[in-house]
Amino acid sequence: MMKSKAIIALLLITTLLTSCSQSNNTSGQDDPTDAIPTVYMPLSNGNYWDYDVQQVTPGAVNSSIGIDHLFISNDTLINGVTYKKMKTTAMPNGFFSNTLRNNGVKISGSSLVATGTFNLPFPGLTTPIQISLNNFAFFKENAAANTEISTSSGTLHQTVTANGSTYPLDIDYTLKSIAQETFATYTSNGVTYPNVKKSRLILNLRITTTSSGITATLLADQPVLTMNEYFAKNIGNVYTNTYFHYDINADIASQFAVPASISQSEEEFLTTYHIN
Repeated sequence: MMKSKAIIALLLITTLLTSCSQSNNTSGQDDPTDAIPTVYMPLSNGNYWDYDVQQVTPGAVNSSIGIDHLFISNDTLINGVTYKKMKTTAMPNGFFSNTLRNNGVKISGSSLVATGTFNLPFPGLTTPIQISLNNFAFFKENAAANTEISTSSGTLHQTVTANGSTYPLDIDYTLKSIAQETFATYTSNGVTYPNVKKSRLILNLRITTTSSGITATLLADQPVLTMNEYFAKNIGNVYTNTYFHYDINADIASQFAVPASISQSEEEFLTTYHIN
């Protein structure tokens, strides 16, 4: 029987490897009508941000996983366009640093866009899960609350082997960023920051398999990953909370000996930073 972490890995890995998919990214071009550069994440070589990453356990005090050191190392050319190269001093513990590590980030008008690889670590996996990004806007300063900033969607076709049988999978996914509230002040980790804007990243997916002409839904369409990121003016990201959750059919859960529902949460608190 497949163990819990193997099933969770299956749900994520087969969904997020976009080298096998057709995708649509609405943020691939700069918006000429949105020309005022954002100041919500200053991008100069040598800038850095340190985050205390904590695992959230309901009914208990958060446990610290470690400190992430995210910094801008140099300029880098990607497809002839100049970006800032984001790096970390070690393999990051938190989702936010993982999404930017080794990627190119640039300011495109009031948006912050990333090109490269979106890294998603997951308990039980030895390497990050990855999706390709092409000028994906993860923040837009002048976006109205609850408006979509960027989206990437498509269908993956994979086969997996479990218990001696091979199953073809059709995975419909949508990765999107959505503008959220604006705060006059926001307090995180005992520090109050003025002019804070929230942005949300959501991964939705649906997984089906067809055998002998019969299609079965393994995972109904639902959000499985939600990241809430809080950006402070002239500083950058000051706080992130990430939530992973899925609900699957009880019969499917029983067949593969996995929980019918899983929920995991993580928080990242800015501790120190340097802006040139």
